[in-house]
Amino acid sequence: MSLRREITLFDAVLLIIGNVVGAGIFTTSGFLARELPDPFFFVGIWVLGGLLTICGAFTYAELAALIPLAGGDYQYLKAAYGRWAGFMLGWTSFWVIGPGSSAALAIALVSYLGSFMHLGGPVHEKLFAIGLIAGFSLINIRGVRPGGTTQDVITVGTLLTLGAMILGGFLLGSGNWENFTGQTTNTSWKTVFSSPMIAVIFTYSGWFASTYIGSEIRNPQRNLPLSLILGTLVVIVLYTLMNTLYLFSLPIKELENTVNVAHASLASLFSPAIAGLVSVPIILAIAASMNANILTGARVCYAMADDNAFWPGFRNLHPLYNTPYSAIIAQSVLAALLVLFGTFNELLGYVVFVMILTSMATGLSLFVLRRKHPELHRPYRTWGYPFVPMLFIGTYIVIAVQIAVANPATSLLGIGIAFSGLPFFYYWKNRRNKCPETA
Repeated sequence: MSLRREITLFDAVLLIIGNVVGAGIFTTSGFLARELPDPFFFVGIWVLGGLLTICGAFTYAELAALIPLAGGDYQYLKAAYGRWAGFMLGWTSFWVIGPGSSAALAIALVSYLGSFMHLGGPVHEKLFAIGLIAGFSLINIRGVRPGGTTQDVITVGTLLTLGAMILGGFLLGSGNWENFTGQTTNTSWKTVFSSPMIAVIFTYSGWFASTYIGSEIRNPQRNLPLSLILGTLVVIVLYTLMNTLYLFSLPIKELENTVNVAHASLASLFSPAIAGLVSVPIILAIAASMNANILTGARVCYAMADDNAFWPGFRNLHPLYNTPYSAIIAQSVLAALLVLFGTFNELLGYVVFVMILTSMATGLSLFVLRRKHPELHRPYRTWGYPFVPMLFIGTYIVIAVQIAVANPATSLLGIGIAFSGLPFFYYWKNRRNKCPETA
């Protein structure tokens, strides 16, 4: 029994869009308006951040077509550096990144749903968040097709509501194009590539989601690279238009430090009553990210178990639905525990540095694999090689250095969490060597 290839190119593109577009695009711009009080840089940083992200998509595209298997980065790091490198990523993903992201998204979703329904006190909100995790997990256990269809429906809903917001705002809203020329400052490129670029890159994060389900995508040598490139391009256009709309609606000074920029923008363009509807696309975006995270996250520990490098039970597929149900359940239980104890924000904060390092190592693995295995057939070759992947890696190096300088203790703790898995890696390695037939 193996995973079924039931995900189309359309599904994979929407998976990436849904995984990337979350609450960040509705909140990050207030911080950027304060840090970059210049209309050119305020909008331009989204284009620049998008171009750097598409460099990452081009880089991952060759790796995805070369190794179209479940697990994404886990497979690429393993092939380039050895099993230990892939295991460290998978270990961190299993205990922190996957369940922590699901817990954070569930809590955020409940907070926005609270504006439409009465959920009671904090205990009821946590129980409702756990119910959301269980519901999305059940959908994804019942098949990659139901999970993919759910992702399609929610993401299309997000795109339609955001499209209506953008078109309606520009065509019918009371904005002012003079907001784009009213103020300029002496903002330097050094400022752009500090905390503002970190915020933008993180708002773009998740653009490689389709690589985690490589074993379930049809014609992966073609569709995996295309999904990465097309999905990222759609997000770049969407983010640029959204921030152009924000500036069209309000002068940049009035956007400074505004937490819910989308709400303020619609209130200015139309009315406070219309602005209240901005919760709808936010709810849809968070729900899409949550489903995408549950769909993709379990595939990492499944891939590890399938390599005899993790608990064997996680490679079990459902007898009816051919999904890694054991891995999905395990990730959901961990996410539920994080919701109950409220520690996910701290944990995610610890591994941010590790996530950046992983992306850098994955980018470098393109060079390693070209050198180690030049004979392998590459259905897609990275456009602009070696300059495009070098630009992607260089950007992440700059971000990593700034994070390490700003939060050295937190960054070291994140690395410690990743390295804590090495004793278990060697345990499973020895077990596999001693009992290859049962490992």
